[in-house]
Amino acid sequence: MNAAQVQTPRVGMVAVVRKRRALVTSVQEFQLRSGEVSRLVGVEYLDADGTREDQLLWEREPISEVIEPRSLPNVESAPPMPLADFDAVERAARWQALSPFVHAADDGQSIRLPIASPLFGAIQVEDFQLKPLVKALNMPRVSLLLADDVGLGKSIEGGLILSELIRRRRIRRVLILCPAWLRHQWKEEMKSKFNLGFEIVDRAETHALRKRLGMDANPWRTFQRAIASYHYLKQPDVLEQFEAVCRTLHEGAATLPFDLLIVDEAHNVMPSNLGEDSALSKAITRIARYFEHKLFLTATPHNGYTRCFSGLLEQLDPVRFTKKEDLTKGEQERVSEIVIRRLKSKINEADTAAGRTPRFAERKIEPLPLVFGDLEKRLSVAFEKFRSAVRSAFSAGSRSEQRTGYFATEILNKRLLSCPYAFADSWHRFKAGLAEREEANETEVKAVQRSVGEDSDDDAEAEARARHAAHVVGAWLKKKRELLASYIQDIDERLDHLGLVPASDGILPNPSEDARYARLRDLIQQKLRNANAWTDDERLILFTEYKTSLDYIVRRLRQDFPNEPEDRFRVLYGGGELTERHREDIKKAFNDPADPVRVLTATDAASEGQNLQETARLLLHFDIPWNPSRLDQRNGRLDRHGQARDVYVFHFTSEDNADLKFLSKVLSKVERIRTDLGAVSALFDAAFERRFQEQRDADTVDRMLDA
Repeated sequence: MNAAQVQTPRVGMVAVVRKRRALVTSVQEFQLRSGEVSRLVGVEYLDADGTREDQLLWEREPISEVIEPRSLPNVESAPPMPLADFDAVERAARWQALSPFVHAADDGQSIRLPIASPLFGAIQVEDFQLKPLVKALNMPRVSLLLADDVGLGKSIEGGLILSELIRRRRIRRVLILCPAWLRHQWKEEMKSKFNLGFEIVDRAETHALRKRLGMDANPWRTFQRAIASYHYLKQPDVLEQFEAVCRTLHEGAATLPFDLLIVDEAHNVMPSNLGEDSALSKAITRIARYFEHKLFLTATPHNGYTRCFSGLLEQLDPVRFTKKEDLTKGEQERVSEIVIRRLKSKINEADTAAGRTPRFAERKIEPLPLVFGDLEKRLSVAFEKFRSAVRSAFSAGSRSEQRTGYFATEILNKRLLSCPYAFADSWHRFKAGLAEREEANETEVKAVQRSVGEDSDDDAEAEARARHAAHVVGAWLKKKRELLASYIQDIDERLDHLGLVPASDGILPNPSEDARYARLRDLIQQKLRNANAWTDDERLILFTEYKTSLDYIVRRLRQDFPNEPEDRFRVLYGGGELTERHREDIKKAFNDPADPVRVLTATDAASEGQNLQETARLLLHFDIPWNPSRLDQRNGRLDRHGQARDVYVFHFTSEDNADLKFLSKVLSKVERIRTDLGAVSALFDAAFERRFQEQRDADTVDRMLDA
């Protein structure tokens, strides 16, 4: 009988529902008022994915098909199977014979069975990528922190573990949490490389699901394998939906409701060293207890504070670790049991020692000297005097008031170190706050300080927070307005000379001087162009911390190269009008040799997890973030597995600006010690505080770092 002719389900039939094969185990018929018959069908799925059993209303399923047991194709009317398809079926059967079926009694022996995931994945596995897989299979409960160097393929290692555990029937329900801009990349890689389907859970998908299945539908219960942004999950209503499902599944059950939690870029969920943990860290701590197995991925597992690192380990394995200032000797030994960290430099050394060609390209740091014009120099000097005056104004106050004063100047100082345009944008918002009728209090400033420090995957939102912070800071400094009046006037005059005064429509014009942008334009001419034509084999990725700077840079590039297509200069940032699909298209275009793009300007939203190494090897830090981990994340977009050429990392330095010179030295030191980056980040935090808050001499702070 032809399968297509059978539509009424009966016990014993094989059904295809919700894209899975299942055995029909029960059928209950109900007479509706309309006279039609409705069937409640019980099914037992035949694959190893997702839930084992389900009950569903047959007539409400959008796509369903039943096949009579032992039915054969109709050879009289159906055409024969193409030879290529038959060969594929035969090869699949042979490969499937290698896949282990683990009986409960054999679970302790599971590691002795063939490891199947590297054979079934569409990947070229490196030897070092198998170590986490073997380590995970030897664990009765997987708790691993994959802390390999940027670009070594942690997502591949996670996929190998995930795929193998599914094949061994050890897991079913899986949740992958990552930054929002990596959701589609994870989904695509799991499908294309491991043939594992995942659903992305967000507001739009939840709305579509409820429209399809009813208002009480919960995506965390419906989808067996899900990917979500951890910034989405941390929202109170979403977190409550997730925990409601967990409580329901866990009630009366001997096992935990979920099987495997994968957290990518896990340094973002690390607990705080001082004060209250972030909302994101709290959310991960709350949900982690509902998972049997946990896998955290990050290239920067240690930020220099043992309390943060031990807190991350506690989220991963609360039985063996607790959040504390110092790890005991026993805890230090246990770290090696759950943390795996390999470096590209060490792998290259091992390749060289074995007589093999090193697998990873070299990373070369090249400073770009800047010569500032008189107008920019005077602006820097004027701001330095203002910064000193603010510090002096609060020197006799409480420690809390002094720290608030540090923040007041820091938010402006960072913008000035990005570019004059970004500084002017924040300065005019600061002046608007200064003109407010009422003063802001210290509590309000601390509130915006926490807001600015809160992780966000939306650059537009982060920019709005920073602008509001500048406004509030201005309102807080009203009480010192008379004391600071001459310094504020001096900065106003310097910005006026640079032409950085908003027009009547509120738009800020380009400055008359900008040494950073001029040097960028020279770099493009030297590295990307041959006379008046673009070279075919070079592209540049340019990182900036602020979307204001990004918009300014791209606008000026398009003004200076007016006859070029708009796609010549692309932008990549988080949130805003740039949709997820648009970001994926931009990434694919940048990796496509035939695409006209030559310069990609990106914020730090593109510095985590993105693979941009296929066509580019040139990277410029337009500004240097005060977090050394971000530097390494940026560099890792090009310096990663699959990069065929040496990577050149450019950054600005200058003898005309003490702050920029100091940051340049910091970047060089970070590069020299990046093999142990996490262990020294606290030193850099202290160095930034001494230079920019306490205003110590740059050379003195530099000697402190060396010591």
